[in-house]
Amino acid sequence: MADFRAEAIEVYEVTRSSDTRGIIAALLHLAETITPASSDTPKADISSDWQNVALSYLQGKRYRAKTVDRMTEWLAEQGYDVDGKAVSRGMWELVESGHVEANTSNPQPQFSAVPDRG
Repeated sequence: MADFRAEAIEVYEVTRSSDTRGIIAALLHLAETITPASSDTPKADISSDWQNVALSYLQGKRYRAKTVDRMTEWLAEQGYDVDGKAVSRGMWELVESGHVEANTSNPQPQFSAVPDRG
């Protein structure tokens, strides 16, 4: 499923066709419905320092949601030299690990921290 998801995300991010974007968003939603990230499953380790910083930033406010462009800009302000493609991949990794959720209803996906269910 990870290969399908990665390819779908790549197509979603590079296409300008709203029809294609809608189809990809629906497929990603379907994939999430089939294998949802739940609070019962252990969350995977975060692979890089900047991902920890980005996650902390998103968790800082309850309704904070940011695009990849904004996250890249904010990370640069914090002294992290990470390009937009790496940030995009990393944010989708955080989505897959259950730490972050993505809102794909806008032209650019917006990422926000998954609220605590405790």
